[in-house]
Amino acid sequence: MPRISVCLTHYNRPDKLGATLESLALQTRVPDEVFVWDDCSPNDPTYVIEEWKARFPHFVYHRNEVNLGMPGNLNAVIAQATGDYVANLHDADVFAPTLLEKWESALETHPKAVLAFCRDSRWLNPRFVAAWADAPALVTPGREFFERFYLGRLDSIIWGTVMMRRETYQKLLPFNSLYKNWADVDMWMRACGEGDIAFIDETLIELDNSPTPVREFTFSKNALVQMMVITNIEKLLTGEDRVAGLNRQHCLWRKLWWRWILGGFIHRDWRRFKDGFRYYNLEAFR
Repeated sequence: MPRISVCLTHYNRPDKLGATLESLALQTRVPDEVFVWDDCSPNDPTYVIEEWKARFPHFVYHRNEVNLGMPGNLNAVIAQATGDYVANLHDADVFAPTLLEKWESALETHPKAVLAFCRDSRWLNPRFVAAWADAPALVTPGREFFERFYLGRLDSIIWGTVMMRRETYQKLLPFNSLYKNWADVDMWMRACGEGDIAFIDETLIELDNSPTPVREFTFSKNALVQMMVITNIEKLLTGEDRVAGLNRQHCLWRKLWWRWILGGFIHRDWRRFKDGFRYYNLEAFR
């Protein structure tokens, strides 16, 4: 029987961490080990950890002495995992009891799949469903998945919570700090070059939707994501597919740029208006 490691990153949401750990304790497939890595939060979550740690067969809590940022904290916690499968979870989300069981089953059933993900609560939003009308198959070859679900987009159908084979992580780590809070999306793109992508067609994750600065619109964020997609096009595709992919992504950037910069003008957001010109004129985005 394969072993499952759960790696849960936390930053400054102790009031929601308890619900996350409760949903993890109720899993029908008990994880073999759980690691919770706190990224030097201003609000220490130790009191929540003390309440829940005895519910797991092997539980390790660590609090970073300095803030490592999301990619650094992910690299630190996943380095602890010894299981065959590694579940990467977030601290304020709530998981259906069968989440780990169904992720494990998908990877066991499909040996060529390197990553398993599922629907999350975003799929209950009609706007999201419309955007992803072309839902993935239960198993899709990685490069096909990349072309279908990442080209011509600046968002990700895969949330930051997945189960990946540890051997795949060992090959692809580290999460790239260049991409900041979107480094996990870069990892999922790179995983597309290693094997198939498995999908569980059920909503098994209730996401925390609290407003955060990370979710606010900025040209810098979108320019970073555009750079990330282009970099992975160049890594994963060759020949005419690469040329077509690059053209498609550059066309998307120009189309969105006009929409965003026009919005800055209409709303008299002059900072956004100026940033639009600055990022659009960068050679990588023309």
